[in-house]
Amino acid sequence: MFEKFKEWRSKAKARKRIEQYDRDYSRARPFSERPEPLHVEKIFDAFVAEFGGKKISDLIENKAQMPLNADYLFEYHNVIAELKTLEGIYSGPDAIRQLIQAYIDAGCTGSDVMGLIYRNEPVPVAAAKLMQKRVRRSIEQRLKQARKQLRKSKAVFGNDNTNLLILIAIDQQPLFGHRTMLFNLAKIMGDNYADEHTDGVVYLNPNIPTKISPDSMEFSGWYPFYRDDDVNDELSDFVNLLGNKWLNFYGKQLGETNPILELESLDEMSAALERF
Repeated sequence: MFEKFKEWRSKAKARKRIEQYDRDYSRARPFSERPEPLHVEKIFDAFVAEFGGKKISDLIENKAQMPLNADYLFEYHNVIAELKTLEGIYSGPDAIRQLIQAYIDAGCTGSDVMGLIYRNEPVPVAAAKLMQKRVRRSIEQRLKQARKQLRKSKAVFGNDNTNLLILIAIDQQPLFGHRTMLFNLAKIMGDNYADEHTDGVVYLNPNIPTKISPDSMEFSGWYPFYRDDDVNDELSDFVNLLGNKWLNFYGKQLGETNPILELESLDEMSAALERF
């Protein structure tokens, strides 16, 4: 009971801090004024070049036989990073089609589907379990591919002390919200891949900002986590610097100049990833 109270108080404190930031800097932007979505890979390539990193594909001479490789080398910081996107995982224009297919595959009826869409009825247990399984499997497929690419590039461009970082960007609206995607990602990493082949993971949400309430400002964030405390101590300074520079770079593309709100805990990350 006491632990539940501490958790509630921590989340309330986190939300209060974010709400204060919203009051200080909020500028209501009508949906009609939202900028056109940016191409995530292209804009991140441009950012990395400005930051001082390199595209590993540019370092490979034999383009005709391009090996499996990660995306970026940050030589000065001894970090190799791979960028993956989560489009198509119950997100974007195919989200409802995937939802309906999960209902069908779980043996639900058309009435069940209509109940969810038009009557706000809860998702049947069988369909919920199937969708959870498919979300997890799709995220895991991307993580496995990223880890292969990181290992290959480390063998060529790194050394025993090179840190490996996976950047996960969601650039289409997720049906179940950012927190569901982030926490699935964190659980998969914690359950299966907390090893030397992945030192850290960052979840970022360009083009798909979040709000803490329907009338509040939009947030585009940078949410890192690490495989253990030792790696956190070793890698977090670089990841925080990269994230700070990225958010400033991305903000300039959109014409946003608000100062960056640095989150200090998982509860603050959760509060910033509300469903609105």
